[in-house]
Amino acid sequence: MTRRTVGLISIVLVLVIGFGTLISVPAVRADTTAHVSVTDKAAADVKLAALKTLGKQIREAAKAVWEKAKAAKDAGKDLSAFKEDLKIVKKDLKSRHNLRHNIQRMRKPQLTEAERTQLKAIEARALELRKQLKAKIHAKAPQVEIDALKAQLKAVIAEREALVKTFRASVRARYLGHLDNLIAQATKDLAFLQGLLARLP
Repeated sequence: MTRRTVGLISIVLVLVIGFGTLISVPAVRADTTAHVSVTDKAAADVKLAALKTLGKQIREAAKAVWEKAKAAKDAGKDLSAFKEDLKIVKKDLKSRHNLRHNIQRMRKPQLTEAERTQLKAIEARALELRKQLKAKIHAKAPQVEIDALKAQLKAVIAEREALVKTFRASVRARYLGHLDNLIAQATKDLAFLQGLLARLP
């Protein structure tokens, strides 16, 4: 059982807010508006609903385990066989409020290093072309030269926007995949707690 999932309810609440953040990926100068598709939104809603349910069940199961263990201890029953499992539950319950720094990172999904490098490179090209175009216009260069630079700049901007669109889709896919991982881990943790509850004297 991981420390992360006992505090799953808190994470889920942030994820509900965080999904809106995916509309604008923190890319270098990536200000093109992207829209979350109806399919993505529906898929995320289903996963978030599942996480909310699992989070509630995990919290209730952990509380039930702790209360049953306490009652057994007060009754003088031997809990030595459950020492390590109970230690995990106690440690996780105590650590649930230490999740905030991890939650803050989940509010703003990040691009991969490779994606950032690509966007920085294309932004540098666009900036250089803008400077050249400005200089040509200021120097009253022939219109054919100005038009050529404008065409190059337009192509670079289109390339950047295509990259941004692709990267935003990638971030959304990673987000949905992360929800799947959380659900899988939460399901495993709930089974652990339910099993422990059944085994406790």
